[in-house]
Amino acid sequence: MTMMAQAHESGMLDRIGGWLKRVWERSTALGELEGCGGREMERVARDVGVGVGDLRVLAGKWPDAADLVERRITTLGLDAAALEATQPAAMRDLQRVCSLCDNKRVCAHDLDRAPAGRAWRDYCPNAGTLAALAQVPAKAARH
Repeated sequence: MTMMAQAHESGMLDRIGGWLKRVWERSTALGELEGCGGREMERVARDVGVGVGDLRVLAGKWPDAADLVERRITTLGLDAAALEATQPAAMRDLQRVCSLCDNKRVCAHDLDRAPAGRAWRDYCPNAGTLAALAQVPAKAARH
């Protein structure tokens, strides 16, 4: 086997291993959530600010389901940590909406190919919130 073929096979095995790890993590999170019982699940959902159905969906998509919104925030010149500190409800909502979004593949492609492009505004369910946050003066967002 050539070195190139070995590298390709190794890369493919790494991707498969990563995928299996993510599937295991998601099923573990969902299993732990389901093991809580109805009342506890309702309490967790209320604390997070979502319904029980959305909580189940989010648990099944965890842990990296909202990574794209954090990339988009950075692309817009915003500070995700500052948003988390100053506007935690808005940040949680951005993460929840991103986690439930069906446009992840096109979003990731746009972020990889043309991060400063505007096409995402046509399909991103967070576009309005992100546009509003981008309009807040940086000084006000930090306080």
